[in-house]
Amino acid sequence: MISRKLYILIPALFVWLACKKSELTSYKQTDMIYVYKDFYNTNKDSVTYSFAIKANSLITDTIKVPLRIMGNARDKDRRVAIQTVADNTTATSQQYTILPTIVKAGSFTTDIQVLVNRTPDMKTREVRILLEIAASTDFLPGVPNTTATTSRAGGATQYLIKINDLLTKPSNWESLLSAYFGAYSQVKYKFIIDVTGRTEFPITGQDMVSPSQFLFYKKLCREALENYNTTNGPLTDEFGMIVTFPN
Repeated sequence: MISRKLYILIPALFVWLACKKSELTSYKQTDMIYVYKDFYNTNKDSVTYSFAIKANSLITDTIKVPLRIMGNARDKDRRVAIQTVADNTTATSQQYTILPTIVKAGSFTTDIQVLVNRTPDMKTREVRILLEIAASTDFLPGVPNTTATTSRAGGATQYLIKINDLLTKPSNWESLLSAYFGAYSQVKYKFIIDVTGRTEFPITGQDMVSPSQFLFYKKLCREALENYNTTNGPLTDEFGMIVTFPN
């Protein structure tokens, strides 16, 4: 009789312990959000936006910073709180506006959208906006800072935007463009813009440039430079160096 009761009690005890263990180890992910740094462009902590490579008629443009959530998508729109870090922001309120940032229902991603306005003083100095994700009723700041690699994305809670009306070195020159166009100079960059009709050379997104296109642009620039040098003599840059392109 006692043996029979033990056969009944012992399995029941294991079931009870399993339930208690399940209760103790259950975990709920806090809803968080972070700046997404894709592994196609590992230098994604900042962006330099130059009006100098845009049409003279362009006064206002939009810069988008990609965000991703940590946790589950929800069946409602959720608000992301974005603020600036005052000590590291030199742009004035006339030069930028941060639009409301919303994660739509069912979505895992969104963008911070910053309207930037062209002002005369940008021709002589660069202004900075350091964005930071703050806590809201819907999200806490996510990944503080992780570096993207060639196979893994990274994240951050801050993002630096630099704005000017100067012809400045693209952020992906050293990591990508130098392999096709060589050492950077403003004169060379302006020459590339005039020859290719492109001011930016992204490798992701709708306007991405493929490796074969890069090779075509390099060949196009080499031929255009040969024609220029034949007519005008060697093209020199702001450093007094003769402009060349890699073979």
